[in-house]
Amino acid sequence: MKIRDIHLLAFYVTKPRNPKMTHIKGYMLDPANHQYDERIEFTKGLNGKDQSYAKVILNLNQKKVVKNSWGTDRTFDDYFKYFLQAYPEYIINVMGQLDMQYLEQFIPKEDAKSDVTDVEAKDVASEPAVTE
Repeated sequence: MKIRDIHLLAFYVTKPRNPKMTHIKGYMLDPANHQYDERIEFTKGLNGKDQSYAKVILNLNQKKVVKNSWGTDRTFDDYFKYFLQAYPEYIINVMGQLDMQYLEQFIPKEDAKSDVTDVEAKDVASEPAVTE
């Protein structure tokens, strides 16, 4: 049985920044009048539909950019940092299972220490006070 790689797919839909202005001729020709909605998915393997419609495809197992339709020269690390900041709970969940060492290089050490301190402080605060 072939092991299929995990991919992150990013889909984008463009919308008018101000929908009330679309009646003006040429309004949507100006890129400043656009805004993007972003949706991400995680898949095992790729199908033709994914490759056709996704604007960005990252292979999380091999850590490479499979598709970049934005026309930029962003690396896997650049995209990974962006998606980690935008969707931390999903990225940490998936990459924690695939490659924790790779993930840890993008998480600041100070935050990890402060999170532990916060948890310890909450645990102590939730304990009843001792009265004599």
